[in-house]
Amino acid sequence: MSHEIVAEIRADLNRMENPDHADRVKRYFKEPIETHGLTAPQEKELAKKYHPRVKGDIQKAIEVAQKLIASKTLDEAQVGIRILGRMRRHLTPSHFDTLDTWVDHLTNWANTDGLSTWLIAETIRKDPTLHRRLLQWTTSDNRWRRRAAAVSLVPIARKGEMLEEALTIADRLMTDGDYMVQKGVGWLLKEASKEHPDEIREYLLRWRKEAPALTLRYASEKLPKDKRVLKTK
Repeated sequence: MSHEIVAEIRADLNRMENPDHADRVKRYFKEPIETHGLTAPQEKELAKKYHPRVKGDIQKAIEVAQKLIASKTLDEAQVGIRILGRMRRHLTPSHFDTLDTWVDHLTNWANTDGLSTWLIAETIRKDPTLHRRLLQWTTSDNRWRRRAAAVSLVPIARKGEMLEEALTIADRLMTDGDYMVQKGVGWLLKEASKEHPDEIREYLLRWRKEAPALTLRYASEKLPKDKRVLKTK
């Protein structure tokens, strides 16, 4: 049963707890977080260990991930995301609604980016019309939902796909006042620029006066130095 797997994972997390590293992680994140102090390799190790227990059963994997993400604990949620991430090819557009509810449990950029790029992106890749749901997220009071609206398209934009949809999302967020959202939008545009440098440069030039300097800087990172669009002084 999924609750037994979750109990075992939590027992491992408690056993592996590292208070010193937890303190360092808490200082690294600007927002308050809860963590056992595991490293990324340790999170991967736990995901690898428990993946065979849900392999072939996408519903059980979803149940395990949901319980772990709902804890709002950084590394606990990350283990759940990684376990389901190993099975993401089995996700379908019908799973978007479930993933949507998980966004409400997010408390930091790491879990937000993991959920968005590994899981939500997979459902959108299989049904691009789901980007309309992301448009709804752009007006949310939840900073992590707004960031997820942009970041969920990052893996797709990286391949040069759904450019128009990515720019439509960016349009809604280009003047967002939250620096975490600004970084997310910048990341999305940076990835899109790898296959569409001219289009992204033109887009950034249109937004130069209104967009935050942080967004422009992130978005321009992969453009040739003489083509980067930065805030004018």
